Amino acid sequence: MYKYNLYLISVILLWGCHGKSASSQNSATQSTVDTIQHKQATNVKPLDKGIVIDTVICTDNPGQRYAIYLPSNYNSAKKWPIIYFFDPHGAGNLPLNLYKSLAEKYGFIIAGTYGSKNGMQWEESDKAAHAFMQDTWQRLSIDNNRIYTYGFSGGARVACSVALTDGGVAGVAACGGGFPQRHPQITQQFSCISFVGERDFNYIELKQLDKELDDSPLTHQLIIFHGKHQWPPVVSAEEAFQWFDLEAMRLKTMPKNDSLINAVQKELVKEVDGWREKKNEVKQYFALKKMLNFLRGLTETGKYSAELQTLQNSATVITYLKNEQTDEMQEAKVQQDFIQDLSSKDEAWWRNTVKQMHVVISADSTSPVALQTQRMLSFLSLATYMGASQAFRSQDDGSASKFLNLYELVDPTNPEHNYLFACMYAREQNNAKAMSNLQGAVNLGFSDAGRMENDSNFVVLKKQPEFAELVKKIKAMPKKIDVTQ
Repeated sequence: MYKYNLYLISVILLWGCHGKSASSQNSATQSTVDTIQHKQATNVKPLDKGIVIDTVICTDNPGQRYAIYLPSNYNSAKKWPIIYFFDPHGAGNLPLNLYKSLAEKYGFIIAGTYGSKNGMQWEESDKAAHAFMQDTWQRLSIDNNRIYTYGFSGGARVACSVALTDGGVAGVAACGGGFPQRHPQITQQFSCISFVGERDFNYIELKQLDKELDDSPLTHQLIIFHGKHQWPPVVSAEEAFQWFDLEAMRLKTMPKNDSLINAVQKELVKEVDGWREKKNEVKQYFALKKMLNFLRGLTETGKYSAELQTLQNSATVITYLKNEQTDEMQEAKVQQDFIQDLSSKDEAWWRNTVKQMHVVISADSTSPVALQTQRMLSFLSLATYMGASQAFRSQDDGSASKFLNLYELVDPTNPEHNYLFACMYAREQNNAKAMSNLQGAVNLGFSDAGRMENDSNFVVLKKQPEFAELVKKIKAMPKKIDVTQ
């Protein structure tokens, strides 16, 4: 298993990062927005309003598809802001179904491409981004000053890459993933709001990115929500729509909206006051920073700036920030140690380790150490999945089996380990075990009938009536939105 360690380290640290060549990173590139045609085509059918349109085929590039949502009051007499979404598995309509109510409330067009997904080279993802952005420009009335990108996991890296490399983007929302590489050269000006679940294995990355941006010219804010590696819940994602509007007011690319400013201020003041009443200086400190990031330049914030300055000199806050940095470095080290342990420790060691991790979580699942432990389990789930996938592709079924057993141990409710076991047994022509594991995957919630039907590992298995019955069962399941992927 040792031969997969370097692979694991590189792929986990750059999980979802679409590779860039050195030349594409360093050479000057023309803005995506500058190269698309900013005029509406006359030979395309108008798009319906107020519903998610699952499939729009790009007029000039029929190989590219995307989903789109237009607010119900959309009309071409005005220019509209637009958010381009990037899902790590190319599920263009997934974030639109999640956030269509926010698009309606705040008056944004939202669109999601099917042409960009994890594993692609940057040039492929950039081509997909260019294609569906251009097609929306040909069909719709879009505000050139209010173009935004929003991505999750590997999609977050694409959303950031478009802003960093192509330009023409006013703001980025990045969830569960950050920039495509550490310390990129920032030559384009845009704002950045980032999101991460408190149980997300990329939690440390997003925390560190937010601190690094303090030394950059970019306005930025990190939102931590209750969740894991997933698209943020609507209540958190709404802050991205507010952030984009408030930044546009600061830049005077949209009229000042006192109603929105007052509503945001009311919520942020409530948060600050709540922590002050509880005498929690650390939480109060971060709530004040967030308030100033959202409202600076739009309303009077002088007394809150003074309050923040006082807290910055508080021994409690100074000690917390120092310890936080130490804890983050330690968590990153533990992740790397676990990578080595995947090859050096036996199954008994892992069973005991995972058992102890669950003891910590069960004692108090919301404590800082329990949240860190949950992030570690999430990290191990990803590590063992990637190890199993690579071993399977290399036809090293012995290593694949070991990784899958560990995968099941650290993430027992995830159907993917059963599915990959089914693939492995089907390739070995052990149809009974393959079917048993497919059934196990379905019992755990596997619901992608299309993937099963198109999986080349199941060519022989498809001839069995049990396979057809299982596909039929999956298709009869209620549709669900998988925000984690």
